[in-house]
Amino acid sequence: MPDAPCEGRTVPLSRTPPMPARLLRPNSKTRSLIPAALLAAVAWIALAPAGADAQQRPAPALQEAYFAWDEGRYIESMEAYLGVLRGPDGETHRREAALLTGELHPVRELDDDGRLIRISPDGEWLAWSRQVDGEWWSYAEPAAGGERRSFPSQLIALSGSGLAAHATESEMIVTTLASGAESRVALEGLRPAGLAFQPDADLLYLAAAREGEGDRVALYRAQAPNWSPERVALEYPVAVDPQPLPGGEVLLFTVPTRSPFSTAQADATPTGGPGLGLLDLRTGASSILTASGVSVARDGSFVALYRAPSDGEPGRILGASLTEGIPSGDDELITLVESELRIGDPAVSPAGDRLAYKAMPHTDWEIFLVPTDGSASLSPGTAADPAEGVERVTREIQHDQFPDWVDDDRLLALKGEFRHRRSYLYDLAGDQEYRIFHNNTLRTIAPEYEWVPSPDGSGVLLTAERDGNTIDPRRAVFWVDLSAEVTLDALIDRLEANLDYERELLAEGEARFAPIADEAAMITDRILPGRIFHYADHLYRMGSKFIGQPGNLPAVEYLAETLESWGYEVELEWFEPRGIRSANVVARLPGTENPELVYVISSHFDSVLPSPGADDNTSGTTALLEAARVLADHPRKATVEFVLFTAEEAGLIGAREYVARAADSGKQIVGVLNNDMIGWTRSHRLDNTIRYSNPGIMRIQHAAAHFFSDLITYDALYYRGTDGAVFYEAYGDIVGGIGSYPVLGNPNYHQRTDQIETINHRLVAEVSRTTAASIMLLADSPARLGELRVEAREGDRAELVWAPAPEQGVTGYRVQIRAGDGTVRSLETVTEPRAVVTGVEAGDVFEVRAIRDNGTEGWDWARQPL
Repeated sequence: MPDAPCEGRTVPLSRTPPMPARLLRPNSKTRSLIPAALLAAVAWIALAPAGADAQQRPAPALQEAYFAWDEGRYIESMEAYLGVLRGPDGETHRREAALLTGELHPVRELDDDGRLIRISPDGEWLAWSRQVDGEWWSYAEPAAGGERRSFPSQLIALSGSGLAAHATESEMIVTTLASGAESRVALEGLRPAGLAFQPDADLLYLAAAREGEGDRVALYRAQAPNWSPERVALEYPVAVDPQPLPGGEVLLFTVPTRSPFSTAQADATPTGGPGLGLLDLRTGASSILTASGVSVARDGSFVALYRAPSDGEPGRILGASLTEGIPSGDDELITLVESELRIGDPAVSPAGDRLAYKAMPHTDWEIFLVPTDGSASLSPGTAADPAEGVERVTREIQHDQFPDWVDDDRLLALKGEFRHRRSYLYDLAGDQEYRIFHNNTLRTIAPEYEWVPSPDGSGVLLTAERDGNTIDPRRAVFWVDLSAEVTLDALIDRLEANLDYERELLAEGEARFAPIADEAAMITDRILPGRIFHYADHLYRMGSKFIGQPGNLPAVEYLAETLESWGYEVELEWFEPRGIRSANVVARLPGTENPELVYVISSHFDSVLPSPGADDNTSGTTALLEAARVLADHPRKATVEFVLFTAEEAGLIGAREYVARAADSGKQIVGVLNNDMIGWTRSHRLDNTIRYSNPGIMRIQHAAAHFFSDLITYDALYYRGTDGAVFYEAYGDIVGGIGSYPVLGNPNYHQRTDQIETINHRLVAEVSRTTAASIMLLADSPARLGELRVEAREGDRAELVWAPAPEQGVTGYRVQIRAGDGTVRSLETVTEPRAVVTGVEAGDVFEVRAIRDNGTEGWDWARQPL
């Protein structure tokens, strides 16, 4: 592989551990960089503006680094980027490299859990709430960092002058955040439901029910210095969510369909809602407008509201200026958007002159802009026929939703499906967009959940699972500082850490697969996209395969006959989910040495009721079929079962039936790969996510993808809500597999548009290759050991014991100690299931795995903390 030129010196583009010839297959991650360099040069010539100066072009090494990253050749890419960043032009390329490899802006973690995030109107204070020992607490911290304040309540409001108000059952407390000084006011029979400061005044509004008035909720006003609540005159029996606007002339509120204090529908006070309430504080006039979504300009000058389609009328977004008073009815509203397309999420710009909203011109949500004077076309139009005066912001096949303004020139919007949305910043003046939050790793994803831009445009407060752990219910709180960018030194540290991790991951994977590399390469090369399409076409023609639908039983028959044609003995597990007859399809490849140990490859074959389910989950089904075909004449040391579940979409019923029967029969299931939704991609990249409970299986799947396929893999600790969760509940931490969620971008998810033409069958084939190679190694390796414990300890000496490995041909056990700082001390291999170790300290973790005579080692460590 050639070196890349970089400012007069050479930078080696690959220090990947050398692979034996048997591990090399002609895929995009093992080819020379020369084609990428040529492609990059051609791309630059094609894209460069006319007359561009030669010195403005990226260095050749930077071009190569980008395309290596794009193809998943991360080691080559990071080495090339580091070569450029360490050179004299490093600062020039810092921003580009930062955006590709993670975050551009510094990110500060505020708490390891939080909800209900909010920012003060002046952008100076950040707040969030969380539960501590079952009780709600709220916290406020300066955006610039500093002393944190805590409040024993979920109800908290921030002012624009450094105040915080919170309410308990008996009193309201206003705190000066800088000093901690408090003013306390007895609520005297009021039950609070919401608090809000006027953004530009020390004036607080409270929504509360009064004892003796049932579930009625009124609005109250409290002002410094005594903060005594005074009732606001309103004719509506239930008013919540007060939102005073700057200037103190208009108060918005919500009239809900039901009071938050109603205990029974029959006794609920009629509210007259749902609707948006407006109160003119100058005249006392008020009005209620029908709305299911509301946005108001940051300066209080304009309000927009969304009305869902009803009674044959299309969805509409209406607006009104608030500078001369409030609209008294619909005849004083401007129609800004009216379309037969699905629309929603109105967001008025801070100055009130533009409206962002979402619309669905095809199968996915996109973001559009119109002026608020009503001069633009009412419908966004189409890409082929754009509407006059309508500006399209997003052009991506994934859903783009929930626009929110950072300032008048920058828009925040969220990309993806609800299990893995990501925040993107759109510079409307500069026509640029980029993702603002990441965890700066190559592989692990970071789902986001809540977002609030600062009113002064200085940052974004959000909650996310930065470590990719979707099982832990905690969601950490982060502050993204948009006013600064990561330094060159910090970026170099990021790339060096990722480079070290990637080298270690692939070196370990190469060593793990070495005993079966020749056979794995031969078998995975037999997997063909054409065959996968053939299976998919048959299943697609059956339509929906939801239980009880006409396609379900023909699918059972087709799957059984296909597996039988390759020599498998197929068992149909007939049962009646929800009283409807259906069956799981099970094909067994008996093990040659330990047939009693079972590894499972599973996918569900049913789909949701209205959909043919090309991605969800014919894609996983066909990947399983092709893996079963190529493995049919290549049994492993342990048994492999290929299991196709029915009734997953009805509540994981098929998986529960299979696991219940397995438990009743004493089946020893020791490892599971469950694939679901693997065939859709938004671009040319062949990428997917490893969803796992077991980190050992996860690392093997990364290696299998790298060495035996063209698949680019990410990972997330994720199994909840999938068939994998059923195995986890019954057998513990033995689950791996591949699926598009929690990185779910497919806009056809659970829709009628989940059609076969939206599927990349090459991608399905790469997942099948990864799955086949993974199960080959798992079933030929010792499983994770059980019953590891510290039998005795004296001082720094400990005696470990564990259950003997059940596999034949186990020659010994590898023992190591992982210290609290992550360093590992390896000990001598032992031949019996016990070991005496010395030099142990509190916080150490003992790790043991078995070694087999075929050269394989256990695919995960048994672990026991001291």
